[in-house]
Amino acid sequence: MLHKNSLKLSLKTILFLFGFLLNAQSDFETSSPELEGFSKEKLEILNAEMHSFVDNKDISAIQTAIIRNGKLIHFDSYGNSDISEKDALESDDIFRIASMTKPIVSVALMMLHEEGKFKLNDPVYKYIPEFKNLTVKKRKKTKPVKNHVKIIDLLRHSAGLNFKGPDDYRKVIDLSLEEYTKESIKSPLKFEPGTTWWYSYATDICGYLIEVLSQEKLDVFLKSRIFDPLEMKDTFFELPNSKLDRLTTLYVVDENKELVSFDNKTNTPFKDKVILLNGSGGLLSTSDDYLKFSFMLLNNGLYNEKQIIKKETLDLMKEDHSLGLKYKKLAFGKKKGFGLGFEVVKEDGTKFGSKGTFGWGGMFGTYFRVDPKENMVFMYMTQSFETYKLKLAEKFRALVYESIIK
Repeated sequence: MLHKNSLKLSLKTILFLFGFLLNAQSDFETSSPELEGFSKEKLEILNAEMHSFVDNKDISAIQTAIIRNGKLIHFDSYGNSDISEKDALESDDIFRIASMTKPIVSVALMMLHEEGKFKLNDPVYKYIPEFKNLTVKKRKKTKPVKNHVKIIDLLRHSAGLNFKGPDDYRKVIDLSLEEYTKESIKSPLKFEPGTTWWYSYATDICGYLIEVLSQEKLDVFLKSRIFDPLEMKDTFFELPNSKLDRLTTLYVVDENKELVSFDNKTNTPFKDKVILLNGSGGLLSTSDDYLKFSFMLLNNGLYNEKQIIKKETLDLMKEDHSLGLKYKKLAFGKKKGFGLGFEVVKEDGTKFGSKGTFGWGGMFGTYFRVDPKENMVFMYMTQSFETYKLKLAEKFRALVYESIIK
């Protein structure tokens, strides 16, 4: 039988080791799940379920993380960053975050809004003159737009622009953001501006607006105003050569249902000089870096006593700005809406999380949510086109909420 003092020592040792393991993966202060109202046993079930996707060869690897009450209570890496090289996924490996670039760029633009650089209802042509004479496709005819595209339309995806995928960007990779913006609006719009929610490349235009309004390149602005203050040392458009070995391979499933490399260390365009600073989906990052950004959002714009963006500005961004737009029901239903840069949950007791939860995901297998009611951030990172088919986000989110005990 253990002596009482020996038991205390054992518990201290366990807590020390727990803290050491988590701190090896993050700059966040750590805590045990139980102390922050989570079930350790349920988190083990979450791990087993997420690991099963790797074991079944649906994806190559997955990294999951949960912050509650400002403490990192869960961090797990499983699988291989590259299957052929049999490299285990490390805590600081780098991911293509795809559309999780959008919330970062949207926050950056709204930082300029709170400085009085523009109003949300300003027409975009006020800052980018080429937006003045746009056309829209109506049935088989092309007609001048009735409504000018406003800046709020870019942020909430009601500008009438279309969606662009990886192949679309590869065709224009040598264009600057200014050239890309002006070239992209030569084609007719898909919808009349301000009438329809349609997910699009509008955040690229937000990126160029940042350049126009700040007189700085987008990457420079993001680094000085967001990445450096948040100590996001591994977030960028262009991969430094010294960090190439940390890039996780992106996989696609072939006709034989096998994982095949789509983008890896040897052929990735991210290691070359990046010309097009793609604000819709071009950033690379790590779980730890994106946790810092997410935690700043949870903490009303404050991080380590630095106010990155005002609470009032974030509150505005978290409102449902999709009200009155066509296709809103198709896209969200009554329980969700879209703010200025991310999805927002409008009702409690839904499968989407608590009322007020917000966040977004990326088509390469990245996902994050911020839940102010539960004082929580939860996130996963993988590199696969298959996560939507696998319903990975829905399963992960459900397991997170099932793990809460108080």
